[in-house]
Amino acid sequence: MKKIDFKRLKFNTWFYFLAFTAIIIACIWVFQLVFLEVYYRNAKFSSMERAGEEISEALSGEQDIMRSVEKCSDMGIRTVIFSEDDGSVLFGAKQKIDEALFSKAREEILKDGSDKHIGQFSDGEKRGEDSSVLYYSKKIEYSGKNAYLLLVSPNARLSEAVGVLKAQSMVITVVTIVISFILAWYFSERLSRPIGEMSFTAKRWAEGENSVSFKVKDAYTEISELADALNYAKDEVSRSGELQRDLLANVSHDLKTPLTMIKAYAEMIKDISGEDKKKREKHTQVIIDEADRLTMLVNDILNLSKLQSSVDDLEMTVINLSELTERVIGRFSDYVENEGYKIVDNVAPDLMTYADEKKVEQVIYNLLGNSINYTGEDKTVIVYLTAENDKILLEIIDSGKGISKESLDTIWERYYRFSETNTRPVKGTGLGLSIVKAILEKHKLKYGVRSKENCGSNFFVEFNRVKNE
Repeated sequence: MKKIDFKRLKFNTWFYFLAFTAIIIACIWVFQLVFLEVYYRNAKFSSMERAGEEISEALSGEQDIMRSVEKCSDMGIRTVIFSEDDGSVLFGAKQKIDEALFSKAREEILKDGSDKHIGQFSDGEKRGEDSSVLYYSKKIEYSGKNAYLLLVSPNARLSEAVGVLKAQSMVITVVTIVISFILAWYFSERLSRPIGEMSFTAKRWAEGENSVSFKVKDAYTEISELADALNYAKDEVSRSGELQRDLLANVSHDLKTPLTMIKAYAEMIKDISGEDKKKREKHTQVIIDEADRLTMLVNDILNLSKLQSSVDDLEMTVINLSELTERVIGRFSDYVENEGYKIVDNVAPDLMTYADEKKVEQVIYNLLGNSINYTGEDKTVIVYLTAENDKILLEIIDSGKGISKESLDTIWERYYRFSETNTRPVKGTGLGLSIVKAILEKHKLKYGVRSKENCGSNFFVEFNRVKNE
């Protein structure tokens, strides 16, 4: 495994933080210095237009316009009213406005003749933004004469604003860079350190040290949650490894026993019972039985693998669960007649559900066979199939020695066997309940077992009911 360079990780994190800060600062400079003039001009024109409308309304209502004019003056806007006929000033102090600029604005307005006019111009003899003005004009009636209202705002204020913003931006940029250096270093340390610790722990785990634990201190919540998730994954992988080792050991044992028996009885037929028909048939039957056991074991392993790997898809149909349960109970008639077992049938008729018929049949068969194997001395198993509202409850109850509280979850694992019994009338492979679990979880059905020691066991499954039309 390639060694992780924690210093490089920390440096990269720090660099990305600084790059992000630099991009933000660059955007601020661009918007302030490039788009500020356009924004300022548009905002100024809007304020001048509002002021012009306000003065016009004051004149039309024969109100004192001085308040509106003073308000304009406070905003740096100068107010002039001049005659449309000869251009003479009717209101305002023109000496406060550059004569050349005022003459040029008046000439432009009279030449254009529009009711409203918005524009910007500068004195031809002067250069630069300081010599330009923004103006707004509107046709009005003043003292019974046709006139123009002219509002003028020097553009020099923009230059002053830009200069102030440049100075301010420089200070902000320097302060931001210094603070960014410090914060970026701090955050890169807090981010890279726990990630580095987890990477180092993961490397130890990959090298076979299963006792490691993903622990981080003073980390962000998301990193702590990642550590918890990795701990959970580690525990599940370790558990899965243990199950695989147990599976390999049990499969090896279960395969070894019938193979040994087959080989031994084949040699007996060859060396001893070859001419004796009765012994030969007896020994041959043992070979057949052990071969059947091998076949059953291999099939169960394959079925379980398909179910757990989602290779074997469900074939969902509406089935009569009552008839299916009765059919499975009938398959155990030999045990009832020959072995003295008793199956108490309490199956309600015509209960329908939506499921995979073959797999549900396997579930009922495995549960019923398991109960027959572990029932008590009375050899009685009770089967209930009842319905309530939209649910169907299957219960298979035995009178055996029960299951301890510690083992209730373990019984669903592969190759779990009860140590309390030695008689198993129904041949099994130790995978029956694991297959039941896989099938029911694939159907997303509720299942479980209720049991106490010396009180028997009740295995139950809850199906979704479909109304029988």
